[in-house]
Amino acid sequence: MRVLKNYRSSIILLTSMVAGAVLGGFIGPKAEVLQPFATIFLNLLYVCIVPLIFTSLVSAISNMKSTKRLGKILGIMFTLFIVTGILAAIYMLIVTMIFDPSKGVVLDMTQKIDAGKANIDILSMLTVNDFPLLWSRQSLMALIVFTIIFGIALSSLGEKTAKVTEVIDQLSKVIIKIVGYVMLLAPLGLGSFFAVLIGQQGSEIVGPLSRAIIIFFIASVVYYFASSVIMAFIGAGREGIRSFFKYIIPPTLTSLGTCSSAAAIPTNLIAGEKIGLSEEINSLTIPLGANLHKDGAVLIQILKIVFMSSVFGVDMSNPKNIIIAIAVSVLASCVMGAIPAGGYTGEIFIVSAFGFPEVSIPIMILIGTITDAPATAINATGDVGVGMMLSRIIDGKGWIKKAEDVAVTEVSEVEAPALQ
Repeated sequence: MRVLKNYRSSIILLTSMVAGAVLGGFIGPKAEVLQPFATIFLNLLYVCIVPLIFTSLVSAISNMKSTKRLGKILGIMFTLFIVTGILAAIYMLIVTMIFDPSKGVVLDMTQKIDAGKANIDILSMLTVNDFPLLWSRQSLMALIVFTIIFGIALSSLGEKTAKVTEVIDQLSKVIIKIVGYVMLLAPLGLGSFFAVLIGQQGSEIVGPLSRAIIIFFIASVVYYFASSVIMAFIGAGREGIRSFFKYIIPPTLTSLGTCSSAAAIPTNLIAGEKIGLSEEINSLTIPLGANLHKDGAVLIQILKIVFMSSVFGVDMSNPKNIIIAIAVSVLASCVMGAIPAGGYTGEIFIVSAFGFPEVSIPIMILIGTITDAPATAINATGDVGVGMMLSRIIDGKGWIKKAEDVAVTEVSEVEAPALQ
C-alpha cells in the first residue's frame, strides 16, 4: 500500500502512456484525432516555462549570500555537462562498433534538402535584439543569461530591493502551483501524445532503418538506467537512487511523450525540489541543462555518424575520426534547440566534419525523428542527475539528509499551529 501511495501519480502516468501507445498502434494514423488534447496540455506547459525560469532563477540568485558560490556552481555544472556528454559519446561509439547499425542497409540517396534552414549561430542563442523576444521559449538561453544578470543586480542592491525579491519569491510559488494544476491533465495529454506518436511513426520503425532504430532503443534504455543510477549514487548513495526514481517518472514521461526538453522543465524543477536539491542548484541546473546538456542528443549524433560512415566507407576505427565524432556530437547537442525538431544543426555539423554529401541529410533527419523520444527523456532526466552530483560537490556528502530534515521541520512548523 505504501508503494502505491508513493508512486500513485507515476503509476497513473505510466498507465496512460501504455494505453495511448496501444491505442495508437491499433488505430494507426487515425490517432491524429487525439492531437488537440495533446496540444492543449503541451501549450499549457509551454506558457509556464518562461515565467517559471525567470522567477525561480532570479529568486535563487538574489537569495545567494555570495556571487562566489554562483560562480562555483556554474563552473562545476558546465564541467559535468561536458564530461557526461563525452562519456555518452564514448558509450554509443562502443555500442555501434559492436553492433553495426547499417549492416545490410541499401538506401535511396537521391533526396535533397535545403541545408540553409539550419541555424548554427551560437552567439544568437545568448542574446536577442529586442526585449520582448526574451519572453519566448524560442530564446531560452538568452532569457537565462538576462535572468542571471538580473538576479545578480538584484542581489547586489541588498535591502534596497528586498520587496522586489519577496514579490518574485511569491510569484515563483504561484507559477509552481499553476504547473501542479496543469499536470492534472498529464494523463490525458501524455496518453494522447503517445497515441499520436505510435500511430504516425509506428510503420517507420520497420524497414531499412529498423536495425539502427532497435539498436538505439535498446542502447538508450540501458544508458537511461545506468547513467541515472550512477549519477544518483555519486550524488547521494543508495538514498539518492531511491529518491531519484521516486520523483523522476513524471519528467521522464513528459519528455518522452512531448519530445521536448523545454516541456519537461516544470516537472524537472518539481522533481529536483522534492529530491532535495537546493534552490540555487535546482534553478540553475534544470533550465541551463535543458539547453546545454543533452546526452540523449549525443547518442543520436553518434548513431548518425557511425551509420553514415558505414554507408560511405569512412573508417570509424581511425582515432582522428573518433575524436572528431565525439567533439561534433557534444558540440551539436549543445547548440541544438530544446524544442521538438530543433533544426538541422546536428546534420550540418556532421556533413561539414566528415564530408558526407548533402543527400545524406534526409536519412539522418529521419533517424533523428524516430529516435527523438527516448533521447529527449535522457536529455531531461540527466539534468536532475547532474544536479545531484553537483549537490554532492557543493553541499557535501549529507546534502540529501539535510534537505529531508529541513522538509520535516517545515512540515512540523506548519502543522503545529493547527494542533494548538
